[in-house]
Amino acid sequence: MFQYTTWLQNISDAEIISRISIPGTHNSAAHHTALPSVQCQDASITEQLQNGVRFLDIRVSKPLIDNKKAVNNDLIVVHGKFPLKLIGNVKLDTVLKDVYEFLERNSSEFVIISLKQEGSAKWNHEHDEFGDAIWNHYINNNRDKWYLNDGIPNLQDVRGKAILFRRFGIVDESRKRDFGIEASWWKYNCENDDRGTINVQDWCELSSGQDIERKANFIKNHVYRAKEYNSNKSEPKLFVNFCSASNFFDPNCWPAKIAEGLNKANIEQSFGKGSGIVILDYAEQDNWYLVRNLVDRNFQ
Repeated sequence: MFQYTTWLQNISDAEIISRISIPGTHNSAAHHTALPSVQCQDASITEQLQNGVRFLDIRVSKPLIDNKKAVNNDLIVVHGKFPLKLIGNVKLDTVLKDVYEFLERNSSEFVIISLKQEGSAKWNHEHDEFGDAIWNHYINNNRDKWYLNDGIPNLQDVRGKAILFRRFGIVDESRKRDFGIEASWWKYNCENDDRGTINVQDWCELSSGQDIERKANFIKNHVYRAKEYNSNKSEPKLFVNFCSASNFFDPNCWPAKIAEGLNKANIEQSFGKGSGIVILDYAEQDNWYLVRNLVDRNFQ
């Protein structure tokens, strides 16, 4: 029996990571006591990684109080326009420190880190202000800890590394090859948006709790799509499958309720080898059932 903390050590170095079934978490750092529409997890980043999660979804903002410019390492993690805690902030450097420490202890593993700009602060995108803040204050001095190429790698190239999944654009074309996997945009509320090297399911607008079953079907269909594609050993393509959705005005469509509904919809019945990245809310539910089920399918 393998350990979920180091499950990737049981997969061949030659395997392309897009052909691995990878559990992820949505708004991964939103595990603190917060508004029920904001909180998305109950387990810390370290606990998520120890239990097999290998994709983290991190949304970043300037400080909410003084947000005129990003100075040094003061960026914070948010959910939309909201802080992740009722009191105080979660800093991006704290989240990255947790990842680095996990990878130092478990060099067989990788962690895909999705970074996206959110919050209400204004950024000068014409001059790559957000990209510069991420590069200058968080990545450049830790380049040895990151995989920053724009291609989808083999496992041997990323063991012990954080893989940048860049959900922000950059204007300077010369930087793109060494600034992570390009994922700066896909169609909003999409069921199946194929961008060539990335294919995304992120249908997220629910009218009511009755739409949870519809969301479950979109998730299952995207898993089937990933499995079929990966079974043919085609060119590497990351299938990214969000299990998150919301309706801010309906408590039955807040993260905990949706996670509960998706568990009841038995989305794990679609899982198999090559399922892609499945991104969960409240991943620790039922003793990490969905996370472990997805990991286990790699060894069928």
